Amino acid sequence: MEDTNSTYEEKFQRFSNIISTKTLQGFMVADRNDKALVAVLVKEGSKVNHLLHFLISVITCGFWILVWAWLALVKSKEQRVRISIDNGGNVLEEKIKL
Repeated sequence: MEDTNSTYEEKFQRFSNIISTKTLQGFMVADRNDKALVAVLVKEGSKVNHLLHFLISVITCGFWILVWAWLALVKSKEQRVRISIDNGGNVLEEKIKL
């Protein structure tokens, strides 16, 4: 019976370390279940200064539009990640699409 508890404690410690690392990367915990070792983390998208990118696009004769589009479409989206630990102690990280 002690093996089960120590195994859970090891999994819980690993789970907590992963959550801590993700929060240092800018994620916030939206939901956390310590019993099932599952958490959902959210990272806000970065804000794009459209006026600045418009001016840079004008100065570079439109070449900057590709960078501006990438920033506006990819970087400005909110990111959601589900972190879980399976029965074998493996970490599963899934991106959640909105």
